Amino acid sequence: MNDSYRPPQLTFAIRYILIVTIGIYVLQILPGIGRILVDAGALVPIKVFRGGQIWRLFTYMFMHDPTSPFHLLFNMLALWMFGQEIEGVWGTKRFAWFYLISGIGSGCFSCIHLFSPVMSQIGVIGASGAILALLTVYAVYHPDRQVLLFFVIPINIKIVVIGYALISLFGTLAPRGVISHVTHLGGIIVAIVYLRFYADVSEFISSKEHLRRERTIRRNAETAAREKRFFEENIDPILEKISREGRGALSAQEEKLLQKIAKSGTTEMVKKKKIIPFDLFR
Repeated sequence: MNDSYRPPQLTFAIRYILIVTIGIYVLQILPGIGRILVDAGALVPIKVFRGGQIWRLFTYMFMHDPTSPFHLLFNMLALWMFGQEIEGVWGTKRFAWFYLISGIGSGCFSCIHLFSPVMSQIGVIGASGAILALLTVYAVYHPDRQVLLFFVIPINIKIVVIGYALISLFGTLAPRGVISHVTHLGGIIVAIVYLRFYADVSEFISSKEHLRRERTIRRNAETAAREKRFFEENIDPILEKISREGRGALSAQEEKLLQKIAKSGTTEMVKKKKIIPFDLFR
């Protein structure tokens, strides 16, 4: 056996997404508690927009059908299989934000049901929108990578995503059953938009941060320059007077100014010991 072998470790973001999602599912299957969680956290379009319950756009993605463990199993399996490689490339912070943006974004698409008197009152739960967004990103990065459809048929991941997109599109146009096809389609669209504009948005944010840092540096430099001028014009003459004539020669105003500066201890000149520390004033 190769002693250097190390089993693959779950990446940070995926580990905690799995812990939180599975933990919530355990609570969902508990009698009484599960119903309360779903009532409070499922994405119900009419409650989001007319009731102002915006948190549902976030909470719904961590809940799954308590009567069907396969709903949770397939989503978390896909997260583990495809997410680790993406998080390894992007890093934890970017991957975690992408997962949340995908879930919230696909949830926003779900709110199209607001225009349907029936569908607007039906709750949506599950991470499927975010998972399909992840599969879309994976297909863009590795279009020729093969997966086993139904764990049997080898097929390119890009074909899987295109197939999901078509099924979701037709399902959105002619909704039937309990599957929220518009949520799935929303996840795919969010992923495409994210990949298209991420570099531009990231560059814009970086430029704003750079400008903010420059402003901070310039402001600090201006403050330091003002302090330096203040000390040169007001404090240095007092210190020279003490050197020549002794402290007893100071006027009440000069004494008060020195006490104020020494007690404050907030200026850079004091911190850097540019003047003598007047401990007797403290």
